[in-house]
Amino acid sequence: MIRLMGAVLAAAGCGWLGLRGAGALREQARGTWGMAAGLALLEGELELDAPPLPRLLERCARRAEEPAKRFLTRCARGMDRLGEVPFSAVWRQEVEECGGLSRACRETLLPLGDLLGRRESRVQAEGVAQVRRRLEELAGREQEESRRQGRVLQVLGLSGGAFLVILLL
Repeated sequence: MIRLMGAVLAAAGCGWLGLRGAGALREQARGTWGMAAGLALLEGELELDAPPLPRLLERCARRAEEPAKRFLTRCARGMDRLGEVPFSAVWRQEVEECGGLSRACRETLLPLGDLLGRRESRVQAEGVAQVRRRLEELAGREQEESRRQGRVLQVLGLSGGAFLVILLL
């Protein structure tokens, strides 16, 4: 009986690991889509109104979905430290600390910190649009990889669990 319970627990654990890995891939794709949507809000605000950077970040944070909402809110709060550090350092720190994003998404977002608040609004809007388009392409690739690799991870977890059951019984 103990052997059977151990085998079932081992199988369940392996299956859970596979499902969790697949879920993490889906979450990264969702995070990239969310950041692209947040940048679309930034782009629209820059094209229409071009408010000062703190107000721009606050406006967009109120309307954005996660993870862009949390990211833009933290960037807006980081504006309080502008006397100590440049905005690009605030942006870089928030990009690195923003959870649920892939490395490629983070690397795509980083250059915007050097552009925002330093150029005229038209140039900023063009830069945000370029990064948004790259994020949308990346999100599409991540979503496709999530489908493909997610299935592989699920099958590996479940078959690894079945293998352990056979081995333990």
